Amino acid sequence: MGPIGVRLFSSVFILLGAAVLNSGVKTLLTANESKNWPTVDGKVISSTVDSKRGTKGATTYHAEVLYEFTVNGRKQSSNDIAFGSYSSSDPSHARSIVNRYPAGSQVTVHHSPSDPAQAVLEVGISGQTYFVPAFGAFFFCAGLAFFVFAPAALQRQRAARALSREMISSEHPRA
Repeated sequence: MGPIGVRLFSSVFILLGAAVLNSGVKTLLTANESKNWPTVDGKVISSTVDSKRGTKGATTYHAEVLYEFTVNGRKQSSNDIAFGSYSSSDPSHARSIVNRYPAGSQVTVHHSPSDPAQAVLEVGISGQTYFVPAFGAFFFCAGLAFFVFAPAALQRQRAARALSREMISSEHPRA
């Protein structure tokens, strides 16, 4: 692969990393803003631990909590607990969420003032909210480093090969 190919290949990492980073930063900002969102009373309709078996046989567990609430006379529903919610191979995390929000319980729902359908039960930034922007930043930086440094490394490698061939041919001249 030549320098142009390397730059095209690394551009894919840069673009995908930037897109994921952008999405993650938007989620971080929204999670931070959620601390100031208005609240309404809501009710948990269902609360279960959902399990999914992957193609390689591993099982992941996710808390599936559906709650309803009313904003400006319109009934809304959501299943978002917090920003950055995740599945895990350990069911204890999902169980702890389901235990916190059992079916039939009353909850405080925090909703976006501009879009009441966007709602969470737990506001702010949690540790797992940083995963997506960190993942995007890693790919962006790796792509950028590859874009900047790989073409020069390829040129040095080609020059070293050419010099090596030249040295070998001068040591063993053809008759």
